[in-house]
Amino acid sequence: MERFLMIKEQLPMRERSYTDQQGQQKVFVSVGFVLTDGINTMFAEAVGDMARALEQQKPDQGVMHLVEYELSCREWQDSQQQRRFENAVRITKMA
Repeated sequence: MERFLMIKEQLPMRERSYTDQQGQQKVFVSVGFVLTDGINTMFAEAVGDMARALEQQKPDQGVMHLVEYELSCREWQDSQQQRRFENAVRITKMA
């Protein structure tokens, strides 16, 4: 999906170490953005190489950008065993 969105805020890049399923040490890199079209607002993350590129690029706030992103949903159970859902937005390209 793609839309023209304005950056309200760019959060600092975060790097977190983890161990993958093969026991290899890896680093997960992400940069968060608060984006708006003037009506709707969402939080989206860029990960990996895209996060590093956007961190260096420092896209302008207050300017409309063409943002390509993927939406996903995950389900989990809370401490009272209730089904919960969460949407996630991952940036795949920003121009």
